[in-house]
Amino acid sequence: MTSLHDSYEQEDDARLRQRIALQVRTFRQLKHLSQSDLARRIGVRPGPMNAIEMGKHVPSGRMLLRLSEALGVSIDTLLGRTEPSGRVHEDRPTYLCGNTPATPQPTAIPMLLRDDVKLDAVSATRVQDLVFEFLALEDACSAQKSATIPLRHPFTTDTRGIELLAQQVRQFLGIGHAVIFDYLELLENAGLRIVFCPLPESQASVAYYDAENANAFFFINEAMNAERQIFELAKRLGAVYLHTGGARPPGAQADGPRDSLRIARQFAAFFLMPEAAMRATVAQTGITPDRWTYELALRLKHRFGVSAESFVIRLEELALITEPLAKKYKARIRKEYKKTGYKEPDGTRRVLTPNGRLDDLRLIAGRRHR
Repeated sequence: MTSLHDSYEQEDDARLRQRIALQVRTFRQLKHLSQSDLARRIGVRPGPMNAIEMGKHVPSGRMLLRLSEALGVSIDTLLGRTEPSGRVHEDRPTYLCGNTPATPQPTAIPMLLRDDVKLDAVSATRVQDLVFEFLALEDACSAQKSATIPLRHPFTTDTRGIELLAQQVRQFLGIGHAVIFDYLELLENAGLRIVFCPLPESQASVAYYDAENANAFFFINEAMNAERQIFELAKRLGAVYLHTGGARPPGAQADGPRDSLRIARQFAAFFLMPEAAMRATVAQTGITPDRWTYELALRLKHRFGVSAESFVIRLEELALITEPLAKKYKARIRKEYKKTGYKEPDGTRRVLTPNGRLDDLRLIAGRRHR
């Protein structure tokens, strides 16, 4: 056990605890084991197992041996070693099944949006674990890590520039001005990592930009209704482009949190409800701006997979509905949201199939590592 002893002496105790905790969690999740399942396999109680995964204790040499046997990985892997020499990487944890150097942790996008709050410790750990698990699964499955669309495209942050960006991204995705009902499947097929998970009530979504692999992670609060989830996803996609390529128009003042929110929301509206598609849809009904009914607005918004409020706001922006009618309908919709906890006012709800790509990777990795 000399190598273990050397590791303990060479590495700061707290850092080693966190490194082992990350490795144990990652490979336990790859094998679809609960903490209790793993505890039973190595002959300990759930409490000590939880303490290891929380980084509170460094397991003994005997415990590491049991963990390596139960998880099907080497002790060096649990210690975060990825090189034959046994040198421990100081700058990054190991996420892989094997001895290939791991992918660096993605850099969090510094988006100061209105609904952004600092995640509590439990939520931050959960999101970080999911990032690491996703990276580990991609490696275990030899899956492509980069998105199939560019996530860096220069644009100006005025309204016209944002609209042109949304049009360009739709071109990247090959959908032009078409009305798309399932944006979740569309974006996952483009290689974006989208995860629906528990988040604090005040946190609608979180995004990370993975510069190393030209990709991004999007974490969406699973408690929201489907329409809000789709809008949050599009909003975060806009925030990624703002992070990688947004430029202020000449003479414009520096972007602040409110302006960043405006840009992200405008992108989402332009992306989900392009002007050409909105005008074509309204033209097909023959409705004039002063002849809208509440029921018709609710019916047509389903074609775009967005919330009733977002749809009416977009109609108003395009002058496809009169201001008095838009004001009346928005007040009615918001009253309904307040009463029902943001359920859509027509009593229907879109059904999404969340975590499709993540579940596919878990299934493939599980088969390969049996």
